[in-house]
Amino acid sequence: MKCLIQGCEPAERLQLLLKLTNIESPDIVAALHDHFVAGHQDAVAAIRNGIKKSNLSRAIARLEQVAFTVEQIKEIDWAKFKPSKVA
Repeated sequence: MKCLIQGCEPAERLQLLLKLTNIESPDIVAALHDHFVAGHQDAVAAIRNGIKKSNLSRAIARLEQVAFTVEQIKEIDWAKFKPSKVA
């Protein structure tokens, strides 16, 4: 399931998600920013940052996994605060 939208993610969210990964390469991070924040296609983001598209694809997949896990945690937390139905 895709949780991240190309060109629609705030830079702050991307940075927080990156903290939950081992992605540290400045070029990969810049390419992810170009893709998720600036909205460039993955191939363009890879070329702009001098990396292989396959490396960017792996980083995107890892970031998607982390974002999905964060969404699952949010669902659990929201369920705790749902008002219960009273008859």
